[in-house]
Order: sequence, then structure tokens, then C-alpha cells
Amino acid sequence: MEEFMGLLLGSLNLFYPLLIASIIILIYAWIKKSWIGILVSAILIYPVAWLFSGYPPFPWAKFIPLLLVILAVIFYLKKNPLRS
Repeated sequence: MEEFMGLLLGSLNLFYPLLIASIIILIYAWIKKSWIGILVSAILIYPVAWLFSGYPPFPWAKFIPLLLVILAVIFYLKKNPLRS
């Protein structure tokens, strides 16, 4: 896993593009109330959160993608309520 993250964030220099794309998609998805967009944003932010969670001041950063997935589930359940 470390080799893959090192390739994404180190060799390919995708730290800022992933971070910026994730934020833009999150804002757009929030406005449109799209659970798919929030899920895509969570997938894009995962490598950045993984990197930040290794630093001592930010051990909570690894939970940001999890919060976005929970938010996507909430938006999905609002759009498609469960039928009994």
C-alpha cells in the first residue's frame, strides 16, 4: 500500500490535483445533492487523508473519507427511502 501511495503522491505529484478535484467535486455534489459525487470525492481524498494521518498533528485525517461515505449514504437514503 505504501508503494502505491508513494507512486500517486510522490512520483506522479498528484497530491494537489487529487485534493483540489476532491474539494470541487464535493462542493458540486453538495449543491446537487448527489450521493455519487460525494462518494467519488471520498475516493479521491483517500490518498491525501492517508498521507496526513501519518503525521502526529493529524491522526484524525484518516476519518475524513469515512465521514464522506456516511454523508453519501445519508444522501442516498434521502433520495431513495426504504420501503417496508
